[in-house]
Amino acid sequence: MVGMNELNRTYLPINSYGVIGDCHSAVLVSPDGSVDWGCLPDFDSPAIFCRLLDAERGGYFQIAPTEGNIPGSQRYLRGSNVLQTRFASIAGEIVLTDFMPVETLSAWPYKAMNNNTWTREDGSCHCLVRIVECVHGEMSVTMKLKVSPNYAADPCAVELIPEHLGAFISSGKQHVALAIVGAPLLPSYTVQVAQENNEAHATIVAQVTLREGERLLFAVGMGRTAQSARRLVEEELPTRNFDAELAHTLHAWRKWIAGSSYQGPYAEWVERSALALKLMTYAPTGAIVAAPTTSLPEDIGGVRNWDYRFTWLRDATFTLYAFNVLGFTEEARAFTHWLRRLSYANGEDLQIMYGIRGERDLTEFELHHLSGYCNSSPVRIGNGAAEQKQMDVFGEVLDCIHLYRRQGCFERYGETLEGPLWSMMRTLVDHVCAHWQEPDSGIWEVRGGLRHFVYSKVMCWVALDRGIRAAEQMHLEADLARWIAVRDHIRADILMNGYDTNLGAFTQSYGDATLDASNLLLPLVGFIAPDDPRMRSTVDRTIEQLTDEHGFVYRYHAEDGLDGSEGTFGICTFWLVDNLAMQGRIDEARSLFERLLTYAGRLGLFSEEIDSVNSTALGNYPQAFTHIALINSANNLRKAEIRMAEQHTDPLIAAIRLQQQ
Repeated sequence: MVGMNELNRTYLPINSYGVIGDCHSAVLVSPDGSVDWGCLPDFDSPAIFCRLLDAERGGYFQIAPTEGNIPGSQRYLRGSNVLQTRFASIAGEIVLTDFMPVETLSAWPYKAMNNNTWTREDGSCHCLVRIVECVHGEMSVTMKLKVSPNYAADPCAVELIPEHLGAFISSGKQHVALAIVGAPLLPSYTVQVAQENNEAHATIVAQVTLREGERLLFAVGMGRTAQSARRLVEEELPTRNFDAELAHTLHAWRKWIAGSSYQGPYAEWVERSALALKLMTYAPTGAIVAAPTTSLPEDIGGVRNWDYRFTWLRDATFTLYAFNVLGFTEEARAFTHWLRRLSYANGEDLQIMYGIRGERDLTEFELHHLSGYCNSSPVRIGNGAAEQKQMDVFGEVLDCIHLYRRQGCFERYGETLEGPLWSMMRTLVDHVCAHWQEPDSGIWEVRGGLRHFVYSKVMCWVALDRGIRAAEQMHLEADLARWIAVRDHIRADILMNGYDTNLGAFTQSYGDATLDASNLLLPLVGFIAPDDPRMRSTVDRTIEQLTDEHGFVYRYHAEDGLDGSEGTFGICTFWLVDNLAMQGRIDEARSLFERLLTYAGRLGLFSEEIDSVNSTALGNYPQAFTHIALINSANNLRKAEIRMAEQHTDPLIAAIRLQQQ
């Protein structure tokens, strides 16, 4: 553990961080009490804290013992995304409670979209609140606040407001307010303004000794202007009852998670994953981000660093499937309405991803002034994959609506599939009919040219299948004869060209012998039975050729147009768990599942990838994909255990197995 006086501390492991949020944005909090990543007020706002991507230039907000060798331990308060960090020594003990206030976690209703721009639904300040309290003895505490506006690219100026125990920091476009409220103590302030590459970055420092029962409360909010930031410090933040807001926020998280219908093994892991996924929903619109961070590397020192603070239609639909497993449907309702309001004229115009308000322009560029996590550059903002052609997205969107319909959600919410939504579905199905034979960039967004990816073809089949089911079961207008013919043609084409009889496996794309972990999804989407001999052999070949020594799964071993390497993927490994469970190989599935759990951070959160050799988390964090797959795999293990118990002839053993769930 480094001391508070060491500004350029080394980088902490990616999965050592806790994450808190308010369904507008999220920040990452380290075990040494430092907020090292934060974009306020929204997920896609320019970062004001980015020490995670540059230990020297990046801003941070640290509250910790002045004596720098006291380690912190973190935990979430039960059933919530409220985080506590505890520091204890012989002299005393302090507890740091971090949260972002929420009004409600209901996913409905949302504001309407006007001219393709979502309006802010609030007049309130979405802020970060940090309460530090001495619970035993006494301890000297130091706060350091270094704001680095616009990813540390813009200079800023600080103005102290000592009569209100606060300050505000302003740059050209971002204005940050700091207030200390509800405190009987008057800590002494010092300000350090340093020149870094000819740009001023102010560090505000406060130090005080707390004794048992004493505490300080720090609130950081964003103003639209310097004047509004000043008002936050002088008027708004000091008058808010943050104790009541903490109690309300805890109640909101706990009420939401209490709605989970999941009853099975690994319940604590499933709950934490659900809370992490809910945190990544964007309340004003119903959009869902893939992760709240950008450019955390897939290989330390490598260049595979991407911005994940957007809404991939694929990732979002996977998230909604996981929510459905747990009995949550409001999120699907909100996302479906967001989807209907996206600006596109036809299937050709549908992007694979959008901004959280429906933005189409996600131009990718590099921040050359940031060194990157552990010197892993470039740091990227935006994502060029938005311009790619990925045929799988049509199947994923239609499968999402199909699931929403199958669960009776239209009836539950007094809605109907007929009208604009069915018109959209027909448009997408017709587009697939016309274009399914074309190559694309695939689920993994390779940048090495278009190919006929097997998974993309399968999801084209899914698009037709879900459209046909809806039309048949609800007697909706459709060109059913054509749709059925195309669906059957796609299936025959995949079985002819996507399965290599010599290899004994479905391949990554037509005409090659490369394996791809995405084919583990084929039985999960209903394309093929899990115990079909072709699927069994695909699973066996995947284990032989795409796993590391721990059994964790790589996406593929093939050229993809990018330099560098990557780790094993959590979601792919969970897909293997699913297949093993569905094939009745339950002991293998459970063993792999539990082995994977050991690579989570201490708070139960996962990044995208794992370097199991060095026990290192890689990629953006926390990663929705991984937590989605954890929920699904826990559920599939539960169902496999039930099937085994039902098939077992010994009633006693069957009862024991069911009881163990």
